[in-house]
Amino acid sequence: MSAKVTATGSEHNVERQSSPVKVKGGPIIAIIDMGTNSFHMIVCQASPDKDHFEVLLKVKEAVPFFRRSLTAHYIDEPALRSAVRILRDMIKKARERGASSIVAVATSAVRESKNGEECLRAIRQELRIDARMVSGKEEARLIYLGVLFNLSARIAAPDQRFCIIDIGGGSTELIVGDRSQIHFAESYKLGAARLTQRFFKRNVITREMIKELHDEVRGVLRPSSNGIENSGGFDVLIGTSGTIAALAKLDRASQGNPHAELSGWTIRVDRLVEIVSYLETAALKGEKPKGVSADRNETILAGSIVLLETMKSLKVSELKFCTAALREGVVVDRFLQTGWLDGGMTLHRDPRSRSVHSLLEKYHGSFAHGQQVAFLAQQLFTQTRGILHDHLEEVGHLLWSAAMLHDLGMYIGRNGHHKHSYYLIKHGGLLGHSEEEVSIIAAIARYHRGSEPKVTHEAWYSIGAEDRTLVSDLAAILRLAEALDRSHKQVIGDLKVVFKERSRDFNKDLFKERDSLSTVSLVLTLHPEQNCLPEIWALGEKKTFFESHFGVRLEALVDSSLELAKAAKQTNQKIN
Repeated sequence: MSAKVTATGSEHNVERQSSPVKVKGGPIIAIIDMGTNSFHMIVCQASPDKDHFEVLLKVKEAVPFFRRSLTAHYIDEPALRSAVRILRDMIKKARERGASSIVAVATSAVRESKNGEECLRAIRQELRIDARMVSGKEEARLIYLGVLFNLSARIAAPDQRFCIIDIGGGSTELIVGDRSQIHFAESYKLGAARLTQRFFKRNVITREMIKELHDEVRGVLRPSSNGIENSGGFDVLIGTSGTIAALAKLDRASQGNPHAELSGWTIRVDRLVEIVSYLETAALKGEKPKGVSADRNETILAGSIVLLETMKSLKVSELKFCTAALREGVVVDRFLQTGWLDGGMTLHRDPRSRSVHSLLEKYHGSFAHGQQVAFLAQQLFTQTRGILHDHLEEVGHLLWSAAMLHDLGMYIGRNGHHKHSYYLIKHGGLLGHSEEEVSIIAAIARYHRGSEPKVTHEAWYSIGAEDRTLVSDLAAILRLAEALDRSHKQVIGDLKVVFKERSRDFNKDLFKERDSLSTVSLVLTLHPEQNCLPEIWALGEKKTFFESHFGVRLEALVDSSLELAKAAKQTNQKIN
């Protein structure tokens, strides 16, 4: 039987066999969470009524070799090879279940490794899947989506604010929200594996080490408790992911109810104190704690201390466990954005645009100018697609984001503002994007003016070679779009791109060969009573990169019919 996950969060047993599933419904996707402690895969199918999705398969494999990267900040070749082997096996199982899309999401272990992006590029090239890195804040948003969709009345009432704590191997996330939005989200380097490596080296544990760990966690969390209180506080604390699941199982057993439903299980802080004391005593004696799986027993003590100190810092008496986490959140996000899920969550369908608007507002950017440049850039992108470039339609959102944010650096200063824009976008915490996508958006904005890309530029050498053509293409388009609103008065109402054949006297040695095109004409339609002299001047200044990059000549034409109508109107006014 397949598991059905609805908006109320009910979950049944998951079939783990590899036989084909004959279920009528929407698309089937597979999401792989490349965690520090383990890799988890979930294969899901959207329902025809778009109010839930079926969980067809769940797979987990421990990967303790990834923990080394937390201290070395480098993923060595054996770890990468092991990761590829595990991913290949998971991909095979996902395809056997009919998955048409496979996404692997990397978190803190890869995020903090010097060669993290390089490893993801190797995975993408070898396995041909969408392997992406997410920031701490994006990880928090996805966890929130997974929990929100899975919430049931026994965990949180519809009008309650909730705080989510997710203790992973490399990081711990705290998120405060309600059913409409997130009010607070932070990621802390308080993962169970990270703290185990830092405080309990060589499996030697002393009381002093345990005390130092308690103090460290308490100190890190103290500011967050104030931030959460300032955001409006919350009504119920919700725990999720493997560490808290293991603690919930220990608590269940201690209460003489080992087979009770895990989703919604309540852990009281006084009982958690007893559990932590038991784990500390076992560790000091060098004993393995009973009731904890082999892949979890090394890190459970550090994780339990994080949970206890969090509950104390937040001054809460109990926690309710939720079975959904990051991977379910990625499923929800994908199905929401593709229109295959509703479940009362339409407010969360477009996180990318909302995040761009929030960043623009934060740095007091001009919305009208950004919107105009984005409109013109999208017109250029769409009308040149298949002729000057072959990028997919969804790539247009990266161009839109860069266009909206290209002048963000003006908040710091006019001189070199394109470089400031790069920095603010790169570190602005854009949600709904992978780390690679954020780097691409920032690089496109970086090159909306100034010099062409160079190998010495951080914006250029920090992106993968396979993305550089994309950045160059979109930056060339963005330069034109930005020039066409040089006055910041939005005088152009529309534009049409017209291609002309190469003339015989064209010196093709001056430009790169690009199909058989010679001239690209931009036919501009102006708003009534407007002129575009500043835009034409700016276009002449900025078109060089576009021409040399695409191997074309560029010219701008104003719609003559409108000019004639305007002249006729002026003539009639003089006669009358």
